[in-house]
Amino acid sequence: MNSEKRDQPGPRDNAEVAFHPPFLLFASIGFGFAARWFTAVEFLPRSWEEVMGPIFVAASFGIFLWTTYVLHRGGASIPTNEPTDALVVKGPYRFSRNPIYLSMVSLLIGVGIWANSLWFIGLAVLAVVLLNWGVISQEERYLGRKFGSEYLNYKKRVRRWC
Repeated sequence: MNSEKRDQPGPRDNAEVAFHPPFLLFASIGFGFAARWFTAVEFLPRSWEEVMGPIFVAASFGIFLWTTYVLHRGGASIPTNEPTDALVVKGPYRFSRNPIYLSMVSLLIGVGIWANSLWFIGLAVLAVVLLNWGVISQEERYLGRKFGSEYLNYKKRVRRWC
């Protein structure tokens, strides 16, 4: 009788993050609007919300689109549960190691300004804490294992957020 020996599972070839960042973004936006509906916490004059909100939202989409374009051209994956085969250090990655997360936080701030709700600003701060803890720290360990000194040198040159 032949018995097949199963391979022992080794480390996965991905960052093994605590949660997927888009979930945090959508949950934060949903919670922000729900909280605003129950208790409005305005903090800006109307003229600011009508001008600055759309600017922040547009800038966040611009950063996101630029980053995804550069990642695809560089051969890296975007979803945190997939392996990455390339270390991308061009485009927005010259200024921030996490431009997609920067765009997510900017979007929360922009929505908060546009909706004139301090709830979103608090949620943006919470998002930074959660992203640092549950996603970025895992990604940095993964990239350090996968790319070694190349990643460590990049990490020394470029800030985490901006």
